[in-house]
Amino acid sequence: MTFIAGQLGAIETSAWAIVLNVSAMVFMLPMGLSAATAVLVGRAYGAGDGRGVMRAGLVGIGVVTALTLTVALLVWPGAPLIASAYNRDPELLAVVIPALVLTTLFFVADGIQVVSASANRAAGDVWWPTIMHFLSYSVVMMPLGWWWAHEAGVNGLVWAIIVASLVSAVLLTGRFVRVARRLQSAGG
Repeated sequence: MTFIAGQLGAIETSAWAIVLNVSAMVFMLPMGLSAATAVLVGRAYGAGDGRGVMRAGLVGIGVVTALTLTVALLVWPGAPLIASAYNRDPELLAVVIPALVLTTLFFVADGIQVVSASANRAAGDVWWPTIMHFLSYSVVMMPLGWWWAHEAGVNGLVWAIIVASLVSAVLLTGRFVRVARRLQSAGG
């Protein structure tokens, strides 16, 4: 995606770097919650507790949803202040601020997908999360990112991540529920 941003120009590449940096800092919250969820799911899985697997995974997904929604609601109105902390060039801010606001739309889905992936892996399902990530981010995001970036600039790149994160979140959460139900019916 950075390569695509680089094709758009210096302002767009700089704006993309800021958007990525802010998104990476926000992503640390779901990443930590994914590790905690994996511990709880793995513990239940190891104990043969199918209901506990489902409960731990859904609690992790619920907590990450609430926290990332809260962060998104703080970043959205704070986008001008956050962007100006990086750079005060008016031309750059004109690109960064709308992209940063738009970025808040994938915080929740991005959080859900990483927690769901960890919950799946902790429940013994390691290949499907990898395949679903590949499909979401390579097959969906990359072509959309290239196409939409050339239509809408940095915002097109952000829209591609929004769509890919939603696809990933839905696939991985659906997969987790399926795996956990199978574990429940197998004896826990």
